[in-house]
Amino acid sequence: MKKQFIILLSWICILLSSSLAPAQYYDPRAAGTAPSEADLFGAGAEDEIKFYERQSNFGDCDWLAPGAICLTFSDRYRWIVKDYLLNFSPTVIGSSNCLPVELIRCYYADYYHILGTSLVAIDKRDPVMEIEAPPFNCTPKPSSFC
Repeated sequence: MKKQFIILLSWICILLSSSLAPAQYYDPRAAGTAPSEADLFGAGAEDEIKFYERQSNFGDCDWLAPGAICLTFSDRYRWIVKDYLLNFSPTVIGSSNCLPVELIRCYYADYYHILGTSLVAIDKRDPVMEIEAPPFNCTPKPSSFC
């Protein structure tokens, strides 16, 4: 009897918990489950970031493959990627469906996570960066060797 009562109370707590949000799954047809760029960046945003569901790594981050890093967000969501960290702590950059979105910047991409869910997104960087040199406007000085 006591065990059944505890199970019943557990289910009541789970159902009444505010930690369960409709954004815990990704279904583009269901309203409120597909975050859009407007949710994340505001109206008129140019970048479109598509979130998808990916389970957190439940193991430890001590034994990783060479070149792999473990991204750990504020809600202890862990994501193992092959990249190089640029900033070590996650930064809150906005919200999606009233849930905060954090960003961890790395060398090859920016990694986004909606806190309290298993939704993540990757914004890859262009591997080639073109830098235009300013025009050379200085007149060469005459050489003393001529």
